[in-house]
Amino acid sequence: MKKEPSLLKTLKIQGFSNIDIDQIFNYLETLDYNLKKTRFIGQIISKNERLAKYFFLREKLEIESNSLDKTFHINEILDQCIDWSEFWRLLVVKKGFCCIRLSGELSSKARFIFFSGPNILSGPSAELYDSIYENY
Repeated sequence: MKKEPSLLKTLKIQGFSNIDIDQIFNYLETLDYNLKKTRFIGQIISKNERLAKYFFLREKLEIESNSLDKTFHINEILDQCIDWSEFWRLLVVKKGFCCIRLSGELSSKARFIFFSGPNILSGPSAELYDSIYENY
């Protein structure tokens, strides 16, 4: 019996339809992702791709604070300090991130899913540096 790739298994467990899975694999294969090393990160529903990336990354970077000061809002500080489009660009180049818009809209919003893995855009240099500053 042929063993299913772990990514396919993960997508089935996450409840994606066969149409969604075909769309995902077509996208990933177009950018020459190594499907054995590609990982599903998560999904979000949003109005557009820019907002999907922003809210997804912001959610993943959520930092809890046990500070007694109730005015301490780490997300507001991150919003003022981080260039989210540059942050996303570095994730694409260094870690092979991608955001895929699935077909079939939900009213005025769409589903976006996120993956990470070696691909044609990340290239062989993506694994060379642990830090983005090491090459300076």
